Amino acid sequence: MSLLQIALYNLNRRKSKGFFIFTSLVLASAAVVAILIIISTMQDEISEQLADVGANIVITADRGGLTFQYGGITIPELVFDSVTLTEADLDAIDTIPDRDMIIAVAPKLIGTVSSEDQTIVLMGVDLPGELAVKPWLRFNDSGKKIDKPVEETSYDGQVEMMEMDYEALILDRMVDVPVLGNDEAIIGGVMAEELGISEHDSLELGGKEYNLIAVFEETGYSEDSQLFVPLGEVQDLLDRPGELTMIELTADLSKIDESLLIAQLENALPHAKVTGVKQAVMRRNELLNTIGRFGAFSGSLIVSASFFTALLTIFASVKERTREIGIFRAIGFRAKDILTIIIAEALLVGFIAGITGYHLGLAVAHKISPALTGIMLSGSWEITALLITVVLTAITGSLAGVLPAIKAARLDPAEALRFN
Repeated sequence: MSLLQIALYNLNRRKSKGFFIFTSLVLASAAVVAILIIISTMQDEISEQLADVGANIVITADRGGLTFQYGGITIPELVFDSVTLTEADLDAIDTIPDRDMIIAVAPKLIGTVSSEDQTIVLMGVDLPGELAVKPWLRFNDSGKKIDKPVEETSYDGQVEMMEMDYEALILDRMVDVPVLGNDEAIIGGVMAEELGISEHDSLELGGKEYNLIAVFEETGYSEDSQLFVPLGEVQDLLDRPGELTMIELTADLSKIDESLLIAQLENALPHAKVTGVKQAVMRRNELLNTIGRFGAFSGSLIVSASFFTALLTIFASVKERTREIGIFRAIGFRAKDILTIIIAEALLVGFIAGITGYHLGLAVAHKISPALTGIMLSGSWEITALLITVVLTAITGSLAGVLPAIKAARLDPAEALRFN
């Protein structure tokens, strides 16, 4: 009988202690895997948001109010029904020294109106600027052509007539984009579902019919539940001529430091609150890194607890098997054979525990991540992560068996045989 067969036979004979070691290692590896997967997913989400948002800057009235989600990132507070920004602030922006570093400006007025017992969140926008600063916005029905002549608008004021294929637009830094007519609107995907309407339908607001020329794809951001209408129309509907809730900017940060541009905007708009969305993402990422370090520390504590649990259990098992070990030595087993058998037992338990713990941790992460972070995990298991988990868990089990194995190998055969 080989040493491996003896190790398997011993595990089969002492199922309760083997199961106890197995359980402690499984729970430890599952907890660490779940923590690392959730933190890694959150970091990936931050990276994607940072790539999507780019170099946008948000200007709001410097007042308390509701938090605002921009591309999935919580940034300055604003109050829908109490604004202090005006279109005159757009002129003030034009006076800053590095105005030529600003690629696009997107003023907007946000408010609510009632339509057929439904509360509609209105987003009064200049569509070219809006799509330029929000690259995540996409239109439903890929390849659909909207057969209406629209104006080609560039930021230097050039205008000509053209037909617009929405899906062909480069939305991350748009120059030539459609202009909404005074009786046209675009609706977010969630709001369209809630109201049971789609493109080509109409919606009555304030006694005026607005034709829905497109529906935005659902993104998980606030735009999903908003109705996009020309800025002037929303100002009329809310009886707030010239007023703005916020202004979003896209700047070329490869040529100017974001903090310098923000400082210039703050000087030009002392009554406003200026926030770099990139800064907001980085602050959130710093917090996430702190959470990651805490997660690593928590994981190390869990692994340590599992290690000592396995160590004490194997010590107890070796003590129970003292007479058996004496018999092995008496019939010719060398000390290193005893050492190998006990470490092999711990290694086998750790190997199986690693496989089980990885899959359990993956399942737990998929289950609790939406509740803890609001992020749905879409990834499946990865062979590299599985191998790392199995190897580390097997090593932990083996190390837990080293000291008990050394103690067993050093037992004097005569004394071991007299053990009762």
